[in-house]
Amino acid sequence: MASDKFSPSPSNNGLGTWLPVLFFALLSVVLMSADGRFGLSRVIRTYSSDLVSPLWWLLARPNALLQGGLDAAHSNAALRARVAELERERLRAELALQRLIALQAENAELRVLLEAKAARAPAARAVDLVNVNPEPSLKRLVIGSGSRQGVRAGQVVIDARGLVGQVSEVYPGSAAVIAITDADHAVPVMVARSGFRAILFGQGNDRHLSLANLTPSDDVKAGDVLLTSGLGGRFPPGIPVGVVKAFRQDPALTFLSAQVQPFARTGYGRHLLLLDPASAAPVVKPAPAEVKP
Repeated sequence: MASDKFSPSPSNNGLGTWLPVLFFALLSVVLMSADGRFGLSRVIRTYSSDLVSPLWWLLARPNALLQGGLDAAHSNAALRARVAELERERLRAELALQRLIALQAENAELRVLLEAKAARAPAARAVDLVNVNPEPSLKRLVIGSGSRQGVRAGQVVIDARGLVGQVSEVYPGSAAVIAITDADHAVPVMVARSGFRAILFGQGNDRHLSLANLTPSDDVKAGDVLLTSGLGGRFPPGIPVGVVKAFRQDPALTFLSAQVQPFARTGYGRHLLLLDPASAAPVVKPAPAEVKP
């Protein structure tokens, strides 16, 4: 009867057990001798390094790409912030430049206005233009002085070039001005060259006035300067009003009308001169440079 106990084979005892150990030990000695004599390890390391380098490069790529992405994102964020800051600085510089240009233009306007005040109306005072009626056919202005500042209805308003209009309504802190270009406004004028007197009517256009009901015998020519005549006592005499540009005959062929270009430029500037009712402006013919088409 066979025994159930384990009986090791002869190969598991004695020299057979140490043969692998002896083999690897002998191989190690041979390799060390060969390496010391021929430098095999250096050659093996060189070739193995060449073989493994691509694998190292591939394994390092994710980390390098991640770090590069983080660096690029940080750099892009910094660049965007710098660009935004430079854009804000540019806008601030442009705003400061525009303010400087506006101040220069306002100073130039005030100098011209003061010169006109000294030459034409020493008793006049400067007022601010604060609003303009948006309705194209109504040429109405609002100045920032009213009854509290002594403004009265009927006072004459001029600018550095000529007659602007007259105060029509007065409020505590402001006043309405009807311009001579308004369709409901008329002003007595005379031709500076010949002394001919007529009535100048507004046409609802900032660049056109009309001298109506003229006859061929009336001494009015293109290029004649029109001044306030003083008739009626509303406007002081001698304030420059406009220049005659052209003539047109009415359909009935009886009368002529003259197209007049006003000297005042109500669409420009922020300051006007308010004349005292008792002041009178001297007759001053505007220089040709003031007449602009």
